[in-house]
Amino acid sequence: MPKSRDEYTAANREAWNEVAPRHAAHSNARLLEAFRDPGYVTFRRDVLETLTRVGVKGKQVIQLGCNNGRETLSLRNLGAARCVGVDAAEEFLAHGRQLAEAAGAAGDVEFVRADIYRLPAELDASFDIVLSTIGVIGWLPDIEAYFRIVRSLLKAGGLLVMEEMHPVLLMYEPDSDGGDSTVEHSYFDQKIWKETRGLDYYGGQAYEARPSYSFMHRLDEILMAGINSGLNLTSFKELDYDISLFCSDLENSPKKPPLGFVMVMENGTA
Repeated sequence: MPKSRDEYTAANREAWNEVAPRHAAHSNARLLEAFRDPGYVTFRRDVLETLTRVGVKGKQVIQLGCNNGRETLSLRNLGAARCVGVDAAEEFLAHGRQLAEAAGAAGDVEFVRADIYRLPAELDASFDIVLSTIGVIGWLPDIEAYFRIVRSLLKAGGLLVMEEMHPVLLMYEPDSDGGDSTVEHSYFDQKIWKETRGLDYYGGQAYEARPSYSFMHRLDEILMAGINSGLNLTSFKELDYDISLFCSDLENSPKKPPLGFVMVMENGTA
């Protein structure tokens, strides 16, 4: 029986809190050292190019689904005047605060623990840029509500910058023996994926985990949810390199599908 939106998001929060120590063991020591450099940023090339092009310096920026805050801190290092990172998982936000301390930036970034669907009202119409990077929208059961919330956060003329895994990838399954990933699902399958093997995408180790739920949003659904919310599409680029650590072998496949995308949408309503 399908769950409510709140039940799905609550289950995913618990699953992400559970995996947080595994992710920290993989990457936090390296990040703590790296962020001692005031110029360090973690963005991949196309989203970095996009943020550079639209301009972050002096802007009010919020990141939705900030995980351990590494990209929120990267926004600060790019010169954003206000940097807010939102995530539902308090364990990851605790890691973000540790990184901010190491960077000498504890007073320069704000971390907010909140369900994306239930953000504090004081954030409304406060931001020049909303940033959403790889691995956010696939965990959200209601993509139309998500884009309405994005628009509510933006000032007139404000921008959504989104970097995401291409939904075509969800047709594939990785080979358990390290062989080639293969197409196993219809692109138009709207089923909800329940995962109980854990979310350790860094180490790739399965464990008996709290259930998490992910959702297929086709590309047309993503684009139209943004447009129907009142945002205008201003740029869109499909990516031919791995950004998701999912079916990574496809990056070198002679029959490569699109692996990701970066897009910009503008709130043109005064």
